[in-house]
Amino acid sequence: MTAVGEVVGELLLREGRRSGDTYLVVADGKLDGTEPFITTYPDRFLNVGIAEQNAVSIAAGLASTGKTVYLWNCSTFLLYRPFDQIRVDAAFARTKLRLIGTSTGLTRSASGIAHLAIEDIAVMRALPNMTIVCPGDITEASQLLEQCHDIDGPVYVRFPLENQDLPQIHAPGTRITLGRAATVVDGDDAALIVTGNMLTVARGWIEEFAAVGVNVRLVSMPSIKPFDAAAVAAMVAERMPIITMEDHSVIGGLGSAVAEAIAGTGSGVPFLRVGVPDRYPYIVGTPDYLQSHFGIPGFPDLLAWISDRVPGHREEYVTP
Repeated sequence: MTAVGEVVGELLLREGRRSGDTYLVVADGKLDGTEPFITTYPDRFLNVGIAEQNAVSIAAGLASTGKTVYLWNCSTFLLYRPFDQIRVDAAFARTKLRLIGTSTGLTRSASGIAHLAIEDIAVMRALPNMTIVCPGDITEASQLLEQCHDIDGPVYVRFPLENQDLPQIHAPGTRITLGRAATVVDGDDAALIVTGNMLTVARGWIEEFAAVGVNVRLVSMPSIKPFDAAAVAAMVAERMPIITMEDHSVIGGLGSAVAEAIAGTGSGVPFLRVGVPDRYPYIVGTPDYLQSHFGIPGFPDLLAWISDRVPGHREEYVTP
């Protein structure tokens, strides 16, 4: 498998060879996998040190001259500290700046609140002109990174840990399109809509659902903004119960976007948001430990929820 940093590094090297205006900016630290680009094009790599506000303004300044600029950091440092610069220098100015964020959600939870990016999608969604993508596997990552090249404005690309391997979830030959949902597994009992690293978890759960006779449709939503509201409307038209799952707060992220899309249809279906509840952890630990601490629903909870909402099937679905 290919790690997150390697996917970004391969993109940088391709773009660097394709044109002479591709830059990588970091604010301290190193994104493993980008070394070939840095070694090949040392004059197009800038490490500004622990100065996140400067990093955004410098990167935006380079981008404003027509250069293709990628800015990487852990998402809490990438977005929260320099939010004013992102808002003005990138979003308001419609600068073609690519923000690569890693260590999102609960993936670096053992490091404490300073490394927990659980509100990042909500914050970025509120910015006009900002595109947001959350790849869940290697297919989504490689295709969406390429498609982001031509976007006229800033892009936030959300990844889990920078050294985490990206799995292959989609079937070979699958075409991923910015702004469109992608059905991974079909089903007609309920729909499970996921984004980012929850795609791997959900894929395993789909098999567990099938083992007890529950046909759940797995839909990946790697594009949060623009968002495929039409795909959600089609599920509502099927009268299908909908569950969203994300490594992010239940407020302002995928769950909110789906809820807004459901409301926009003027109709309604049973709906459940699975994610980080609206509170901060005052403990540290592994992602699994924090998920348990928060009481985030797992497979048995989702199975029971679906069973209660599909008429005439509860005894069939619920295992002893």
